[in-house]
Amino acid sequence: MQFDYIQEKIKNAVVNHKPWPYITIKNFLSEEHLQLLVNDWHSIDWKQHEIEKLELERNWEQPNWVREFYSKQESKLLIEYLSTKEIFNCVEDKFGVSVDWNDIKVKPLFKRDDPWAADESHTDVHCGVNSYMVIQIFFPDKSYNEFGTVLQEYYDQQFEESLELPLIRNSANIFINTPETWHVVKPGDRLRKSYIQRFVFKEGHEPSDWDHYKK
Repeated sequence: MQFDYIQEKIKNAVVNHKPWPYITIKNFLSEEHLQLLVNDWHSIDWKQHEIEKLELERNWEQPNWVREFYSKQESKLLIEYLSTKEIFNCVEDKFGVSVDWNDIKVKPLFKRDDPWAADESHTDVHCGVNSYMVIQIFFPDKSYNEFGTVLQEYYDQQFEESLELPLIRNSANIFINTPETWHVVKPGDRLRKSYIQRFVFKEGHEPSDWDHYKK
């Protein structure tokens, strides 16, 4: 199959364990498949998206997840593949964790972080997302040795004391969320373009302790 190489890249990746387990894979996609995501990202009317986002916020809906619906969906087959149980199981096997696939739903979105935009220190557990697993693929116009996701040992850890991943074109960051997976986006003169996919717990299926890792 045309996307099977993705599983091989995940299987062959090295799991880094500090400050908490994560994988970074360079040249994650073929150039052809990466371009599908890039084309879809650029097909989004981001100004219109911000208008729609405000409307969703007024209606107490989830504003971020609207972003996938504005694309041309050239990457539809790729996103469907990344959303499969096979990819889910592949990542679980890599990290040595396991939850019931039937408790999970997939949330894909295209993400834009404008110059100087930043996130507060957070985990995708505590911010109401109930995320279990994250796959994020970056495709900035220019690669940087900084400005990727900043991994933190604890809430609001200083940037200089944290682990900052680079913002590199066609790199993927993959990790399993727990209450201890603190991270942040550092502000700077850059435009972060990415596709991010979360495997989240269905409502009512969240774990009681979020302790996924085997002892």
